[in-house]
Amino acid sequence: MLPKILSRQIGLLGAVMLFILGSGPVFADLVRVTGRAAVTDNNTDRAQRIALEDALYLAALAGGADVSGFSMADNGVLTGESILLRPNSRILDYSVVSQGRSGHHYEVVIDAYVGAAPALGCAVRPAVHLIAGTPQIHVGQSAPLWASEALQMAHDATIRGLGNTPQIQISARDISLVVADQSGSRLPAGFDYNSLTSGPARVETSRANPIPDTARGLHLSWQATAPGLQAATLTVTLHARLLDPAAPGRAQQLSTNHVVAVSANTPWRTINVLARKDAHEVANSVAAQFSAELAAWLGSYACAPLQGYLTAAGTGRFRIDLGSRDGLTHQSLGFAEGRGQPWTVFRIVELSPSHAILSPLNARRAGPQMAGAQVRFEIGG
Repeated sequence: MLPKILSRQIGLLGAVMLFILGSGPVFADLVRVTGRAAVTDNNTDRAQRIALEDALYLAALAGGADVSGFSMADNGVLTGESILLRPNSRILDYSVVSQGRSGHHYEVVIDAYVGAAPALGCAVRPAVHLIAGTPQIHVGQSAPLWASEALQMAHDATIRGLGNTPQIQISARDISLVVADQSGSRLPAGFDYNSLTSGPARVETSRANPIPDTARGLHLSWQATAPGLQAATLTVTLHARLLDPAAPGRAQQLSTNHVVAVSANTPWRTINVLARKDAHEVANSVAAQFSAELAAWLGSYACAPLQGYLTAAGTGRFRIDLGSRDGLTHQSLGFAEGRGQPWTVFRIVELSPSHAILSPLNARRAGPQMAGAQVRFEIGG
């Protein structure tokens, strides 16, 4: 008798799984669902937010679900079974069709596009606006006299080359982005051990030309060294810092080097014509190498997933260092998992170019445990 019961229950579970999984669209599809929430203490605002969250959850389920289940038995007798549903689709966009109170409940009807996120890349994301400051150039004592000129030419060519990078808008300004040197080290800023291993340090920018919240700063430090006066090679090291005064935690850095051949150290090397030829060849070689590396690095930054970590910003409010310059709008939804909750939907209540203030649709999920949780937005990337 028991095998027949188990067989019947397993068959039922399998049928439910096929029905739910099979009913979801393979591609993004439009679904209309109704979310409901009980109105308590005549608080319709809270009920409206909970009903909207319920509608979003139902819409996600309509796009497909992962199903798992288990049975419970006592002394060989089947006593119950449980089926667990978890949405496996994403809400790509939604709009509220209608909302209002219905008796003791609040109802929200939405149309939502759900399914697998399309491979949009980052074409839908705003371009990253970079301001390149005055470069820092350091030439070793054993390097050729023309090395400083070569590095300046390489810097200018590199900035021009970055202008052709998709999703990057770059402009050069006479603004100092040199990292403040507080250690008394004689090494050029950006090349000391602490700077290279401890991440971005404090940056002093020109008061007359601050970096706006809509932009980031790009500081390039160049260094040329040679193993000796008679050396036929020159090592050029570039240390790049991507600075974000409005969101310091998003600053990044990159260090790379390139070895180039130079003319032998003969009496003719001091002739200006030959020296200028060497300078141009070194500048072109270095700029081609570094432009490609910086373009790939900045491209990854521009197309990075829109996700970050929440920091407390008051009761039921959290801040994230993502803003309108990253593609967020007041209609964007944030999703977080964990921290004692299966999932939490966040809406944007305040938006600036560099950051946003989020609040959970369901205020009951706004506990302090959400601070530090990772939240993601589905906008390209």
